Formats: sequence, structure tokens, C-alpha cells
Amino acid sequence: MHVIPIDQVDYIEAQDDYVAVKAGEMSHLKEQPLGDLEKGLDPSRFVRIHRRYLLQIDRLARIETTVNNSRIAVLTNQTRLPISRSGYRRLTELLEQ
Repeated sequence: MHVIPIDQVDYIEAQDDYVAVKAGEMSHLKEQPLGDLEKGLDPSRFVRIHRRYLLQIDRLARIETTVNNSRIAVLTNQTRLPISRSGYRRLTELLEQ
């Protein structure tokens, strides 16, 4: 069992019936659907940017647009995560607050 301080979490990735909690160089698997985990997180700190990804907003460095008009979240550690259209809408709403 690992206790991960919420401030150390970069993002959370869905992996079937598990989630991978990414914190720095570490990745911890937890048997829980992403949607269930999302309900317990502070919506002012975590945003669903894609059906597979929850991003801690403090880790976002920038948003890039690709040649085919899709968007990529670039984290402060240079990790790149896809952003869906609905995820982009949620992300921009949170950033405007």
C-alpha cells in the first residue's frame, strides 16, 4: 500500500479496471475505475482532459495544437497527453476561473 500526497500527482491514466497514478518518475496502479476516482478529487485541481486522463492543473505547462487540429497537454516534466474536444472545453473553463 502506498500513500501518495495529492500535491505529488502529475496525472492519472485509466488502464482497463485500474488507474495508474503518475507522480514524478513513479507510477502506482490502483484497482478502481477512473470515473470513480475522479468523483473524489477536487474539481478545481483535477480536470478530465480525455477519456483516459485526469490532469492536475498545476502540472500543465502549455497546450499545443497539432497539424490536424488536435490538442496536446504538455506538462512541466515534458510529458505529453492528448486532449479531447470536450476535455479542451473543460480545461479552458477551469483555466478561465
